[in-house]
Amino acid sequence: MKQHPPTETPNPYNVVHDAPKPASIKVFGILNIVFGAMGLICGGVGALFWFFAARIPEFAEEFERSMSAQYAEGYDVLVLASSCFYFLLSVLQVACGIGLLKEREWGRSGSVGYAVLTILYYVAYTAGTIMLSKGSTVIVSIAGATCAMVIAFVYPVCILFFLTRPSVVEALKD
Repeated sequence: MKQHPPTETPNPYNVVHDAPKPASIKVFGILNIVFGAMGLICGGVGALFWFFAARIPEFAEEFERSMSAQYAEGYDVLVLASSCFYFLLSVLQVACGIGLLKEREWGRSGSVGYAVLTILYYVAYTAGTIMLSKGSTVIVSIAGATCAMVIAFVYPVCILFFLTRPSVVEALKD
């Protein structure tokens, strides 16, 4: 009779488990692509509106009169610079969404960077809007800009919360 060596039972603490990846990776990948695409489309439509509206003299004069009554000189530069920066943020957001769907670490770290930049962007834009407000609409401008900033913080804060969880960081390690 042959003797077989005793079988070793594996230590359950050393076994590699193929745990499913957290759902937040896919969710934020999809949301980044959707919101980034919306930013690109809306930004493009807004740019076309400004371009074509400037070609209609009556509209351009009325628009300029309205803007100069509510905001100090330089507000148009703030809006233009803000629009360009927001376009770049939208491109970054789409790229990071693709990275998250491909389950790459750079998608996660890029999304966290996007969230931080977006928060800083909205703080700066809100401060600029408040500083350049004038006339009888100052209070309305301050209230509107502040409310918009708070609402705009929701998505970046969610990114910072969910994509920095240890399970997400571990799941995307290279």
